[in-house]
Amino acid sequence: MPRHVRLLVSVAATAALAGSALAVTGAPGSAAPADAASAAVSRLKSDASGRLTLRSDASGRVTFVGVPAGSELTTPGVTRATSVADAAGAALQRYGAALGITQAGTSLSPLSSSATSTGDVARYQQEVGGLPVLGGEVVVSLGQDRQPTSILGETSWATSVKAARVSGDAARATAVQAFEKVAGAGAAPSVTDQGRWVLDPTLVELSPSLGTRTVHRFELTRGADERRMVLVDDQTGGVLLDADMIANALNRVVCDNANSTANDPDAEDPKPCVTSSPPARVEGQAPVGQADVDTAYDLAGAVSQTYAGLGVDLTALIGRDIGGGTKALAQTVRMCFTDPDPSVPGNPYCPYGNAFWNGQQMYYGTGFAGADDVVGHEMTHGVTERSSNLVYWGQSGAMNESISDIMGEIVDHQHVTASDTPATAWAIGEDVPGFPEGLRDMQDPTKYGNADKTSSPLWVREDIYTDGTGYPDQDGVHSNSGVGNKTFYLISQGGTFNGQTISGIDAGDPNLTRSAKLWLLTDQSLSSGSDYADEAAVLEQSCATLQAAGQMTAANCEAVHQATLATELRQTPLNAAQPADAQATCPTGSVARTLFDSESGDPASKFVAGATWDRAGVDGFGPVAKSGTSSWSSEEPATAGRSSLVAANGISLPAGRTSYLYFQHWRLLDYDYGGVAYDAGTVEVDDVATPDGPVDAAGLPWVNGPEQTILSSTNPANKRKGFGGDSRGYTASRLDLSSFAGKTVKPQFTMNTDASVSFIGWYVDDITVYTCDPKVVVGKVKAKGKAVVGKKLKAKVTGLPSGATISGYQWLRDGKAIQGADGKKYKLKRKDKGDKISVIVTATAPTYAPGTQESGTRKVHGKPKRHHR
Repeated sequence: MPRHVRLLVSVAATAALAGSALAVTGAPGSAAPADAASAAVSRLKSDASGRLTLRSDASGRVTFVGVPAGSELTTPGVTRATSVADAAGAALQRYGAALGITQAGTSLSPLSSSATSTGDVARYQQEVGGLPVLGGEVVVSLGQDRQPTSILGETSWATSVKAARVSGDAARATAVQAFEKVAGAGAAPSVTDQGRWVLDPTLVELSPSLGTRTVHRFELTRGADERRMVLVDDQTGGVLLDADMIANALNRVVCDNANSTANDPDAEDPKPCVTSSPPARVEGQAPVGQADVDTAYDLAGAVSQTYAGLGVDLTALIGRDIGGGTKALAQTVRMCFTDPDPSVPGNPYCPYGNAFWNGQQMYYGTGFAGADDVVGHEMTHGVTERSSNLVYWGQSGAMNESISDIMGEIVDHQHVTASDTPATAWAIGEDVPGFPEGLRDMQDPTKYGNADKTSSPLWVREDIYTDGTGYPDQDGVHSNSGVGNKTFYLISQGGTFNGQTISGIDAGDPNLTRSAKLWLLTDQSLSSGSDYADEAAVLEQSCATLQAAGQMTAANCEAVHQATLATELRQTPLNAAQPADAQATCPTGSVARTLFDSESGDPASKFVAGATWDRAGVDGFGPVAKSGTSSWSSEEPATAGRSSLVAANGISLPAGRTSYLYFQHWRLLDYDYGGVAYDAGTVEVDDVATPDGPVDAAGLPWVNGPEQTILSSTNPANKRKGFGGDSRGYTASRLDLSSFAGKTVKPQFTMNTDASVSFIGWYVDDITVYTCDPKVVVGKVKAKGKAVVGKKLKAKVTGLPSGATISGYQWLRDGKAIQGADGKKYKLKRKDKGDKISVIVTATAPTYAPGTQESGTRKVHGKPKRHHR
């Protein structure tokens, strides 16, 4: 059978999920200086206690900074006492160049700040030449300690604007004409002039060929169901955008295979539904009297309506080109395939007992298009492919299936029919012929043998020998989707489960509106290689984001947190144990300094790739990334050989310092039980100053190092230790490079294969080399002088090491930073009376991390009173 994302049937083939909605397209017109952006990225990483999630657009500019669970990002000088505005401003001042927001001619204007259950969110509007940019915003999320938890920036590269040539009044008249042309005659619309704006097409998914323009922006309304945004070019007077703010465009086509078996079961697109097919029913056409055709048409409308309520134009997002550049939600019903073995009575592929999304359209076996949750499920696979692009394997695949189940069930609740009964209220596929009680259950996944928490004995762990075929369900993508489904049910409806009592967020709302918003945002925020632990973090972050937008409450977000605890999303499944990730940390008293980062700048230029390596991903899987949207990967050839990914330039490791190689990786390679690897990845390190070549790193100190023994006479790495077998998702490893201190090295990753079976391959992401710099010992600090209002205190430092210099001062009042008090001296003010004043001194030295030392406190007294005779 072809490689498709399927609703029900476990197949040995693997789904190909490609593309992502995270990248912003369009070439920059004027980039921020590369050195400033690079320095800001370096500051991000040096200020973080662990890994960060950094996502970039096509130009390499960072668009998202996330602080995963277990890591912290500390903006210097910010404390719990710092105001939200000052804390967010400090973060942007220090890291903003990485997001391209420090360009000349541009500025950020505060939009709002609001408290969340986890801290605060500050929003900023980008302005160019004093004009707001449509879609140009920066959002800084802060924890309760006022430190950043995420920074999201979607901004324009524009740096200047022209004076308007078309007046506001003339543009207003044009906007009214445009409204009436589309909406029709009637009462005059109410017009709100929202001023001049900058329109950057790359931020609002318009054609990049339009170029960045300035526009007059109007909102026009008439009645409750007519509301449009009209943008009029202030240079030409033309209408650049006339957008319906309520409804979304819907275009449906349905083709009928009529159970014909003349279809190749291995074809990726076996029966395309395009204009030339021709379709059995098109948008606006009356019912044709064929049940599958008509229900597919109707239910595509129901699913589209659900997504429209969430601000998603489903036709634009997942529609296929049916001819002439026209997009439509394309579906082929009553699908069948050629009998694979005509000598055996009965064709197992006709009637076809399944439904699938193939990357371009939906396909349904007879009767499957009559189930609203099934249609919603399949179309959501398309949404996922265009957003998070969750790889269809293991935990990522289970989440992919679960999110499709969740959105399908939300469609089912919003599209009530006579077949919906209390007994099947949380069943998936109850309208499929032959399954009156459904195929899976959201409330109780165990009803159908699916896991409901990660410690469940029902969690499926497949291997090369399962069912004699090896990984028949892509390592349990359907069975293990029950964990996500149970999480959804608990968040939505609440209940007591696994020690947690939860109040559902959808109480009193049969349409499950809050859940729909939460899970769509989560799908849009995950990366392709995410696991359930990532889903827990993103669910909570998404709820906090929605709370900041006034669409969730603190109680809602507490329910989300409790549900993730109840289903144990952060725990490694007991039936599929993984080692804990290695941490990119340093010994106590030292600070990490990045020497090499595979994801900064142009990742493709950081390595020289052997024949099996590239950043496009393994065929059939795409670029499975731990962070961002792409990673390095090597296919696993079925021929003997080796292929290496080698650092393009030498990396100088400081003498006398501890340095590490750290990376994330995911693999499934030909193996056998007992730790035997037939194919495996290895790591080598080359001291470029010697002619000896790369040396095997297996014998060096590791955390999560190579443990599988390569045993195959045709493998060139036979009898070496390597990374083999099934890692069951991404895991982090760390290699101690201290034995190479003072040398310049090139690390490399090598795929070693024998002359036999191949499985998938090896993905490697987020590769860094870092060293651990000891902190400067500042010495002793005193605040000298009279602690009296009107007098000055002076910082005095003794014992400063040779070569160290003082780089900063910060005066404190009762332990809180005094704004602007950053000099060597501080003049005491009336407000200081009765308070305790101290000073923090920061010192730096070459090859050392900055060190700080605080003085003792001085209690401030008032001026002595003068006595007159």
